[in-house]
Amino acid sequence: MGLLRPPFLSVLCCLLPLLCSITKCGASDVYVKFLKVPHAFSHSKSATFAFRVLNSSSRGHCSNCTLICKLDDEIASVCKRGKASYRSLRDGNHTFEVCTKHEGLGCATYNWIVDTTPPTAYVTASTSFTSSLNVSVNISFTEPCIGGGGFGCKSVNACNLLVYGAGQVIPSSFRVLQPNLTYSLLVSLSSTVQYGRAIVVMDRNFCTDLAGNSFMRMPNSSVYIHLDRRKVYVNIRTRVPEELLQLNSETRTVQATNDFDRLKIYLYFSAPVLNSSTEILNSINISQGSLLLNNSKSLGDRRFGFMIANISSTSIISINFNSESIITRQGTQVSPTAPVTFLYDTTRPAVMLSTYSMRTREHNLQILVKFVKPVFGFNSSCITISGGLLKSFHEIRRDMYMVELLADDGLVFVSVHENVTRDVAGNRNLASNFLQVRRYSMPLISSVVSAFATASFVLTSIAAGFLTISTASLQSVGTFTRSSSFLVFDPARNLLRILGHIQVFALSRWLAVKLPVEFYEFARHLQWTIPYFTVPWENEPMNLFKVSSNPFGTSKVINNAPATIPNKLVKSLNLAASVYGSPLTSSEYQQYFESENMKPEAEYILDSQHSSGWTEFYRSMFWLAVICGGLMVLHAFLLIVLKFGKRNSEKHTIHGALTFPRFEIFLIFLALPNICKSSAVLIQGLIFLFCIMAIGGSPSGIAVGTILFVFVCIVLLALFLFLSIGITFGKLLQYKEVHQEGLTFHWYQELVRVTLGPGKRGQWTWKEQPRSVYLTIFGPLFEDLRGPPKYMLSQISGGTGNPPSQRDRIIASDDETEDAEAPCIQKLFGILRIYYVFLESIRRVSLGILAGHFVPTQSSKTPVIIMLSMTSFQLSFMLLKKPFIKKRVQLVEIISLTCEVALFGTCFVLLKKEFSVRAETKTGIFMLVLFLVEYCAQIINEWYALYVQTKMLDPEEKSPLVGLKNALIGFLLYFIPQKCIKDLVNRLPQNGTGNNEESRDTASGGDRSRFSSSRSSGTPDGAWLKQIREFAKSSFGRERSVNDPSTSGTTAWSGLWGNKRSGSSSSEFKSKSSSLYKDLEAIFSSK
Repeated sequence: MGLLRPPFLSVLCCLLPLLCSITKCGASDVYVKFLKVPHAFSHSKSATFAFRVLNSSSRGHCSNCTLICKLDDEIASVCKRGKASYRSLRDGNHTFEVCTKHEGLGCATYNWIVDTTPPTAYVTASTSFTSSLNVSVNISFTEPCIGGGGFGCKSVNACNLLVYGAGQVIPSSFRVLQPNLTYSLLVSLSSTVQYGRAIVVMDRNFCTDLAGNSFMRMPNSSVYIHLDRRKVYVNIRTRVPEELLQLNSETRTVQATNDFDRLKIYLYFSAPVLNSSTEILNSINISQGSLLLNNSKSLGDRRFGFMIANISSTSIISINFNSESIITRQGTQVSPTAPVTFLYDTTRPAVMLSTYSMRTREHNLQILVKFVKPVFGFNSSCITISGGLLKSFHEIRRDMYMVELLADDGLVFVSVHENVTRDVAGNRNLASNFLQVRRYSMPLISSVVSAFATASFVLTSIAAGFLTISTASLQSVGTFTRSSSFLVFDPARNLLRILGHIQVFALSRWLAVKLPVEFYEFARHLQWTIPYFTVPWENEPMNLFKVSSNPFGTSKVINNAPATIPNKLVKSLNLAASVYGSPLTSSEYQQYFESENMKPEAEYILDSQHSSGWTEFYRSMFWLAVICGGLMVLHAFLLIVLKFGKRNSEKHTIHGALTFPRFEIFLIFLALPNICKSSAVLIQGLIFLFCIMAIGGSPSGIAVGTILFVFVCIVLLALFLFLSIGITFGKLLQYKEVHQEGLTFHWYQELVRVTLGPGKRGQWTWKEQPRSVYLTIFGPLFEDLRGPPKYMLSQISGGTGNPPSQRDRIIASDDETEDAEAPCIQKLFGILRIYYVFLESIRRVSLGILAGHFVPTQSSKTPVIIMLSMTSFQLSFMLLKKPFIKKRVQLVEIISLTCEVALFGTCFVLLKKEFSVRAETKTGIFMLVLFLVEYCAQIINEWYALYVQTKMLDPEEKSPLVGLKNALIGFLLYFIPQKCIKDLVNRLPQNGTGNNEESRDTASGGDRSRFSSSRSSGTPDGAWLKQIREFAKSSFGRERSVNDPSTSGTTAWSGLWGNKRSGSSSSEFKSKSSSLYKDLEAIFSSK
């Protein structure tokens, strides 16, 4: 039956039995009357009809009438006794028809409906799973069910929709969507229940349909509403194996694999989700590679699988799930989950054996076993040793182990075989490098040469200091009344240059070159010139393999013999961890297992303190401060004695070479290489730790190193400005040379002049007379160098072929100018050669920086090439410019620089070529010979200058013993009482004339400048020029022409250097020249 019937059909069905109960057939008076019929809407499957044929006129019964009955489309049959019954009728419309066989009679029909299906209703909810408070429910009836009052919901207790469980209906929400057929209601779910369900079901037998069928509850007449307000979680799982490790005293979970088939991930939800696999895939972020769908069972939309593809051989994979776009079936979002990180690594761990030196004098060797990443199961049995015995085995970190060996004499071989240990991902190790360490004894030649150099230099320094102190004491009591500049300083007596050259050999130890043992040990014994010693607070020997921390917990030590374990090895394990077994993050995987900074790149390693540069800094700067501070205190003490002691009040201001701060300038330039090396080591070490070892460095270290570099730059800039403004532009100093015209020389003399310089007599003068003491103060910067010259007194002219009458005359001068200008080319050369001291300072500073910047145990061509280039340039500069006044000093410096060029050239060859032990020994001896040649030339020149100075302390300048006696008296003046000073001073001979002072090679000093200045200030220029001419005429015995160059008020005459002219000179000429020099000296020294 249909669900919908028009209302008029019901009325029609009620009238049909009445209309059809009497049927007239045509014009006949006979008709059929239904006596019994079923209801128009019947819920019975059987039907009984009773009928009779009546005559309308007589109202009588027609007994002879035959009736034919027919039900629907079935076969008609004869109805006997006016009855017809039917059973098992189907539901639907039925038609019963009765007809007679008489001609002209018609048929009578009856229509009814059979409905045996009870009415029911379908209950549906807007959602079966929810977390909200209200759920909408729709009720749809199969047919109108209006009997008995129909469907209604007046209150919670009077509602045909029942709710069982954590909920109830809301009567006020009752709505009729379609009359008698469709309704809606809201069901309220309890707010106090987190998880449960509510059953919404129709009531029983509360209404009937038109056929009288009572309402029957069907399975669809109820619905389950699942209430779930719990959080939904997702769990990201992988097939990568897990392992618990101790990291920084905490137990952590590590996931790592080298199997590509294990790179699968699964997402497990605590409740089914509504998203598809593709949508979930788009919500996953992977750090490396890509994800592919894995066709696996979803377990009711609870599990989703994916495969990882397109990754490198070593990857730290981090999987992050974005849960905001995931919706569960109850309509809630999935709670965020922590990312999953694991390591995929198929690279086998390499291992490098390292040590602090491939050659050592120690019996105990420390070998560092450094893996590129942490390994597990590595112990002392995995190490192969030949030529020594295992002393102890230390586990510093999982990737770093230290082995202490007791080495035999000769070679020690250490190696690690492959496949003896594994990394965290299961990869077996590769074979290590084959480490070969040579143990040697201290070479005798190195000890002898270093001892000789040290002893001779100390003796020379003591002698020079003794003469300097004694001379200053004698000058302070007025012993020397004439010009005594040679007693203040001598260009040849330059300890600064000697010590500077020794420093070059000492600093070459730190160049990135594998030096021969003989030279290395020799240079190590010269480290007192840096200086470089262990500081007092270093109570125990430096352990080069100390580390600051151990991220893998306890340090395991296996001792085969008693050994001292380093103090900075890993502390014991602290089992207290913040979260037991918490997984590692990506940065922690990078730090602990795959950090690029862990890869060993050399066979040498230094401890963290040593690498940071602080140890080097302390060892150098501490002793530099102690030594320089002690010397400065001694200098101050001597100055106090000279100034406040019991001295001649008129002469107490003369301090000679002890004038402050001449000695301090000496110390500053001597300390520049050490300062540069210490600051470079400090900065380089901290950068190395921060960028390579990932340990980090203190910013204070970089700040200290930078401050020291700034100090060095200020000193060099001050030197450059002093040379440029004070000398080049002539604002402070003026250099003058005596030029002799018309002289000819033999070929060997010309060769000497071209190589060692002309050897002209020259002097430095300060332009401002009151400040002439600065000539002594700043003397170490220029006193032995030639400057941009002005010619003084172009005097003796002549040559080999000239007769004595023309050779022994004074050249006439047409003008009366003060000075004769030097030629332009000589001025240019003079400007350039004065920068030799600046060039030398730059070279020494550069050597200090390179020695500190480069790791000495790692070969590098850069520092050797730089120093070879700079030293070669300086040697060429010296040969071309000839900057020194003295030929002797020029020769000594040429020898020294040549030896240093050969030294750096040998270092370059050592970088390019591998030598055998025997050839290396020969090379080391050759380098020692280079030092001896240089050092002997320097020390001989110094002792000769000291000998000359000792003779100068004799008034007759003949006996060095008398000079030494006077020096001893000058030294004792510091300690004897005042009452004895006058008696002792009276016994000293007064040097007032100095007969032969100018017959030797000297450079001028501050005293001579003062005498000259006083003369020029007190005597008109014309007067003293006339005196010169008159003395010259009287000396030669006839009229001579006089070359009349002048000098400024601040210009002092330094005399003539007795250069040999070609040809033989007569004794008469020599005596007259000597007489002329004495007279000129007397004039220049007088007021």
